[in-house]
Amino acid sequence: MSLYTAIVIPLAFVSGIWIPITLLCCSPWVQKQMLYLHWVTLWPGKWLTEPERAGFLKNQTASFRIPTKDGERLFAWLMAPLGLYSKHADEFIGEPSSVDADIEQRVAFDLLRNDTDARLVVYFHGNTGTIAQGRRTEEYRMYSSGASDKMFVLAFDYRGFGQSTGTPSESGLLNDAEAVIDWALTVACVSPDRIVLLGHSLGTAVATGIAHRYMNLDHAVQFSGLILCAAFTNTANAFSSYSIANLLPLLAPVRMIPSLQTWFGHQMCDTWETSSRLTDMARRSNKFQLMLVHAEDDMTMPWNHTEELFKSTLKAAMEGALTDDEALDKVRVIDLGESGRQETWCSGRTRISKLIAKHGGK
Repeated sequence: MSLYTAIVIPLAFVSGIWIPITLLCCSPWVQKQMLYLHWVTLWPGKWLTEPERAGFLKNQTASFRIPTKDGERLFAWLMAPLGLYSKHADEFIGEPSSVDADIEQRVAFDLLRNDTDARLVVYFHGNTGTIAQGRRTEEYRMYSSGASDKMFVLAFDYRGFGQSTGTPSESGLLNDAEAVIDWALTVACVSPDRIVLLGHSLGTAVATGIAHRYMNLDHAVQFSGLILCAAFTNTANAFSSYSIANLLPLLAPVRMIPSLQTWFGHQMCDTWETSSRLTDMARRSNKFQLMLVHAEDDMTMPWNHTEELFKSTLKAAMEGALTDDEALDKVRVIDLGESGRQETWCSGRTRISKLIAKHGGK
């Protein structure tokens, strides 16, 4: 037990503040404000129509809107790979740029649709802000410069975030994700085996939820991979693990009393059951590709959530395939020194991996 745990959690118990906070968090309105924080946008996140201010080259990012089946309109960015941009720089620089322009007339879209080897990372961001927030744009640039002529990035704001219409909810965000994935599959004509779903924080729940929805269609659709960074098992556990200002875990007593934690879970309107969705996919699929990433010093969402997800998903994937001893023997552990450690289990075309970094915060 760390000194922090030994001091702060007893203080939370003794103070009694956790009792009114717990009751307050049972209010659907309070839950929505705390879970999504869609009303909080810092200035960098407001530069949605000016992606060049976030470090992108002229027209490397195409801004457009995606309609949902329930009438909302989502603001999105399609980012071209850096290497590919350099080959078509004159075309990118010369095209007109406008959010109202037809995305199918943009250079980035044309290059994505016509290259059958192109890969698409669909990015699901966390709560607060927009796709234009500083740290997020740094990630997009990193991905688009990786496989420098093949890796496109598609990022979008959920309903109620930024310039997207509507109000967030679990069912609503899953409809948003469906609209974006459907756009990628049917409009951009990218096959699912060339699409990777990457989620961060809240986005891990959305990415998992939409992957689960597509796998449960009459004609199951499976994507190339699912990457979850700083994931949480479900909403109730996320709330009870959350620390105010990254210092004070006011709901820690709830997490430490199993019966109270169960009751608290039943009060959640949007449950975001990532754990059960992952285990279901691991049981049903013979080519499940999952990567979990978390930092030990993440004070917002403790890394033990990723540990729990890794263990429960791995257990589901192993069912009926191997004995427990055989399965454990197939988990490869790599010590990365100060970078952390990685554990990977492979069986056939299924690969489940966990990377716990020692440093990195969120």
